[in-house]
Amino acid sequence: MQPWLRRIACAVVVLVAATSATAALAEEKRPEQDYGRPKEKTDVGDVLAWPARVVLFPLYLVNEFVLRRPLGLLVVAVEKHRVVETVRDFFTFGSRDQITIYPSALFDFGLLPSVGFNLSWDYFLAEKNALDVHFGTWGLDWIAIKASSKYEIAKGEHLGLSTQFWRRRDNPYFGTGPRASHDDYTRYGSQTFEIAPKYTRNFGSASYFDTVAGGRGLDFFVGTCCGEPELSRSLANGLLPSPAGFGRGYYGGFQRSRLVLDSRKPRPAEGSGVRMDVHEETMFDLSGKNAGESARSWIRYGGSLGAALDLNGKNRVVGLTVDAELVDPIQGQVPFTDQVTIGGKGGLMPGYIRNRLVDRSAVVATLQYSWPVWVYLDGIIQLATGNVWGEHFAGFEPKASRLSGSVGVRSNAERDTAFELTAGVGTDPLDQGFAVSSFRFLIGSNHGL
Repeated sequence: MQPWLRRIACAVVVLVAATSATAALAEEKRPEQDYGRPKEKTDVGDVLAWPARVVLFPLYLVNEFVLRRPLGLLVVAVEKHRVVETVRDFFTFGSRDQITIYPSALFDFGLLPSVGFNLSWDYFLAEKNALDVHFGTWGLDWIAIKASSKYEIAKGEHLGLSTQFWRRRDNPYFGTGPRASHDDYTRYGSQTFEIAPKYTRNFGSASYFDTVAGGRGLDFFVGTCCGEPELSRSLANGLLPSPAGFGRGYYGGFQRSRLVLDSRKPRPAEGSGVRMDVHEETMFDLSGKNAGESARSWIRYGGSLGAALDLNGKNRVVGLTVDAELVDPIQGQVPFTDQVTIGGKGGLMPGYIRNRLVDRSAVVATLQYSWPVWVYLDGIIQLATGNVWGEHFAGFEPKASRLSGSVGVRSNAERDTAFELTAGVGTDPLDQGFAVSSFRFLIGSNHGL
């Protein structure tokens, strides 16, 4: 027999033998080994976990197929082509790379968009001084400007000066109270100017105290947007009761203080810890003295208490926070523009547009899960319940609570330069069916405002 025929015959024999052995093993199942451990049983926790898995499954789909996988592909491409380094070098100037200026944009569904820039300048006029400028606009209808300087007077201590100007004609208003209807959607125009020195004392990695005292002025003007009626016209037609202080601007002095105690350490340390935030702001309206109107002053105060648990020590964090906010008159009325609001960027319930709910107090409980998407980005899933209430939580009743849910990503940089992409929804009160009545989509940089 030829050598090559012998090789083929041997290969066939080996293949047949292996197939026969596999079939025999399939017919005779190997007995399960006993390692001395008791068999796992389904317990109460397993049963109770299933409803949560079912409820969270839509959010899982959004996270997996809208956020994680697309962003994963984008991150790979960005890192491969060194996009971050290239962009950073392009927008950085100065002999010490101390000046950074880059474009920014913001789109918040239901509001006018804006485009602008952010500027950071270290060692501005002095070695220990830094300047930040944030500008955004959509023409004269929407202008936002903030300029602030910060000088280090000692380790952990800073003195600063901040000036801010906002003008927008698309401010939403739906009425006041916990049951304000989305059907009462109106708009008004306003502009605000503020200037104030600031003192900040840092202690610990994320704890600080700051206090601000300065001047602020607010004016109203006729404004609308996006097909909604103008507020003053709706008031003239008797469609809404007039909100407190509408049409009467103010200028005067204010003072604000804030204390934050946070036990968490900066990354890459794990994210478990507790956080407490207490704050107050007092405003004195001086415009009434010249106009012959009654004097006004008010105080806004509140705080939050939260706890966070890092599930794996790698900043996959579940957190629970309870917030309470109140505003009380010292003299006269509190303008509706300075009352407690829910919704909008930085609001207690981000599934609602800004100013969606307005009243004298609010209580909100928030459950949040965050995880690293990239070195610069975190994924966020948030569920919040609460509402606004009257004076000192007057009228509080659980059945009038609303629900807000959101999912998205945001940068883990400083707030003034933060990027955010968020989609969220808000509901009617529980006793009105919990139907979804609000949708919000936001993408962009907040211009530090």
